[in-house]
Amino acid sequence: MRHPPTRLNFFQQVPTDPDKKKPMDYVCKDCGYVFTKGTLAWDKLDNSKYQCPPCGAGKFRFKKVPKGSESGEVKVKKSWF
Repeated sequence: MRHPPTRLNFFQQVPTDPDKKKPMDYVCKDCGYVFTKGTLAWDKLDNSKYQCPPCGAGKFRFKKVPKGSESGEVKVKKSWF
């Protein structure tokens, strides 16, 4: 039984994330704030230091959504009063 020869593709392009090509927004799950500067600007932000401007939630609390699909209306859910 013969096996096909093994081929190593050192110069093969790595498949890219299809969402990187689409314009995307990022929405805070806690207050609804919409980060509208795009995926490239989002990727440049420091994961440990970025906070949502209205509510202070970390970057991990944002979800990726198609550009323009959210209204940007901030609904503050966190309250001390």
